[in-house]
Amino acid sequence: MILRSFLTTITLLLIHSSNGFQFMKGWKLPTRDKARAAAIKQFGDKKLAVITGASTPLGEKTIQELLKTGDYHVIGAYAKEAEFANKEQQDNFTPLVCDPTRLDSVRNFCDRVHEFRGSKTLDRLVCSITSSYEDTATPDGFGSIAQVNFLSNYLVTCQLLDGMVDSMDASVITVGNNKDVSMDLADLSNVAEVMKGTTNNDKKKAQADAVLCQKLVTNYLHTKYHKLTGVNFHQVDDSSVDIASKICLEGAPISGTSLLLNQDAKITEDVNHNKKSLDIDAAVSLFDQCNQLLGDIEWPAIKQITSPCPTLKVIGAITKGSVKREELKRMAQGRPGISEPIPLKKSKRQRVAAFCDKCVTFTLSQTVGRVKRFAGKRILGKVPEKALQGSYSEALVGDDVVVVSDDDIVEIQREVSNQLLREKKGTTKFGNKKLVVMTGTSSGLGRKAALALLRTGDYHVIGAVRDMDKMEAVAEVDGFDMENFTPLYCEMNSFESIKEFCQKVDEFRGSKPLDRLVCNAGIYQPSLPYAKWSKDGHEQTMQTNFLSHFLMISKLMTSMEGSDDPRVTMVGSVTGNDNTVGGGGVYPIADLHDLDGFQAGFDKPIEMADGYGFDGAKAYKDSKLCLMMLANFLHTKYHKATGIAFSSMYPGCIAESPLFREKRPWFRKYFPIFMKFITGGFVGEHEAGQRLFQVVHDPRCTKSGVYWSWNGGPREGRGAEAIEKGGQISGGGGAGGGWDSIFENDQSSKVLNLDTAYTLFTTATKITGATWPYEQSEHYELAKKLEITTPKVVEVEMEMDDASVATAQS
Repeated sequence: MILRSFLTTITLLLIHSSNGFQFMKGWKLPTRDKARAAAIKQFGDKKLAVITGASTPLGEKTIQELLKTGDYHVIGAYAKEAEFANKEQQDNFTPLVCDPTRLDSVRNFCDRVHEFRGSKTLDRLVCSITSSYEDTATPDGFGSIAQVNFLSNYLVTCQLLDGMVDSMDASVITVGNNKDVSMDLADLSNVAEVMKGTTNNDKKKAQADAVLCQKLVTNYLHTKYHKLTGVNFHQVDDSSVDIASKICLEGAPISGTSLLLNQDAKITEDVNHNKKSLDIDAAVSLFDQCNQLLGDIEWPAIKQITSPCPTLKVIGAITKGSVKREELKRMAQGRPGISEPIPLKKSKRQRVAAFCDKCVTFTLSQTVGRVKRFAGKRILGKVPEKALQGSYSEALVGDDVVVVSDDDIVEIQREVSNQLLREKKGTTKFGNKKLVVMTGTSSGLGRKAALALLRTGDYHVIGAVRDMDKMEAVAEVDGFDMENFTPLYCEMNSFESIKEFCQKVDEFRGSKPLDRLVCNAGIYQPSLPYAKWSKDGHEQTMQTNFLSHFLMISKLMTSMEGSDDPRVTMVGSVTGNDNTVGGGGVYPIADLHDLDGFQAGFDKPIEMADGYGFDGAKAYKDSKLCLMMLANFLHTKYHKATGIAFSSMYPGCIAESPLFREKRPWFRKYFPIFMKFITGGFVGEHEAGQRLFQVVHDPRCTKSGVYWSWNGGPREGRGAEAIEKGGQISGGGGAGGGWDSIFENDQSSKVLNLDTAYTLFTTATKITGATWPYEQSEHYELAKKLEITTPKVVEVEMEMDDASVATAQS
């Protein structure tokens, strides 16, 4: 593919050369350095702050404190020019008019700020516009309290946020007062009516609604932008005029929080926050409707977090065109069960590029391609027949499906599990042991992690397995402590089996709370040429790896009530994180697109989450992307309300794992050697199991919303003893990853995309029939009413460059 892209590029360059390379005409050097020099000349090394509501006591105090340091240039927003007539001559202070009762004045203010700052980044935005007057109508048709206290601040944040994303220390601080006021947005189905103030005539209620809207949006923006941009978002109580200036100068403990000053005048989180302010469903509804209300506003686009790894940059530059081309081919074949192939419109230049590409492709296929195919058969060998059929058996869906597993065998497995459960019910004493549920304990990563947990003597592990005989043999060989290990039958290919398993877990534990839930089980069928189906009629890889875990979490979350350290851990993969070499440099790339497959119901014959044609390797990568997105979304939705820590982790490339059983024999033989001695990234099953064990066991891993990884380097001590002894364990391969090398890794913009995560959650809830606990508001009912419909077929105009094709948009 790389050679083909190179030859196509050379061909097109030769065509252009007949015009004397006119395509180079007008090319200029970048002017970024000049813009930066101009900003330094104007502002020096001062930080730039914007304070709205500059005439309020809090606004005035904040401006005074910032100017007093000499480290800030402050732009103050005043409702009228008369309010700053005597302030214009102050050094490092620029007053501008911003009337919060007129949205056109707010937009004009934001335009003037951008014009004034040039290329200088904004470092602080304090939205302190508040109103306590009667709730009269504004010229824009909204209630004055709703517009001044919320909508104007919302618009200012939207218009100025783009200027803050390149700052190294940016904060957005929104001010409100919710003291002694009960906040409750009873219905967000029509935000327009709420903003007009027509739903009530209570002034205090209108103020409370505006503050709750601020809190919801602060939480939403933190989730959507904080990790991607580094911008901090805070909502503060205005009972102290000093709080905004203290946050600007001293910083705040954590983003996405409601803050106040305690009795010692120290910044602290408001732990008595209204739970309604944490409702992510209400926040999404509010955000979407406000955007429609205000019209013609554009929030900053999600930017990809790029890896500093030079290897990835080189690989990405080489494979970019090939990856786009291959993805386009897959998408151009149509969406099974949704639509026929999408017609593409091409310009004359695009048709010429396509013709050149076909010529080069034909030439290569008849020359280099023949050699490649011959060498592949002789040197690499054939793809195993087992891989072409899939090593994971297919469940009965219809008469056209061959049944691999016998129903009688399944029933025997279930009865063995029930008998074991009956025997343990009367004898098992948990004592002070923590209770763990882990899927996939009969092989690979789960097997090693379960053994490590049992050896500490601190855990009772319930293993979810589909082959009870295999689990019994593994337990005997590895020396599992069977008094503290209870295997239960669970077929991840069946939602009914998941529900039955969760019911047995609840019966077995009694009043003992569940402390850990580890979503580990997974299948990988990269060579499978067609989709295989679960008992529920869904593509097998996605159901086993993601959908069944999704349903299991929803069923067992209430079982974690009463635990002093509840954790839900999802085993992710580098292949789902496309800002890495493994995830972004090797086709196919994990990408859910618009989740058309899920939105259309994901029933047979729909093969992929994005609705396009089946690719075995991509199905696995997409499922891991879904798991990591789910961990982030559940953290946002439930962590503060329940105390459960949701996280994902990547144990490393387990090159000798059974996960690669469907690869060619040469790959299984030489890939571990390559990882050991070339890349230094080899991770054995034992070491990977220790990493998963650490996330479950280590007190340092109680943090929620984190993607855990391990650095390379010396192999520090692992296991429970390493915490006390600090021992060194040597090993070949150089991957490192010891106990003390764990860190919070960055995730790609796809993993952190809140909008896609919300769609993923709502559609997966529909597909699995999951019922989520702790739902407090009617807004979730609105979300659950999401209709699963067939996306419309639309014509797409593609933009292609001369050497590659852009990704198709449906």
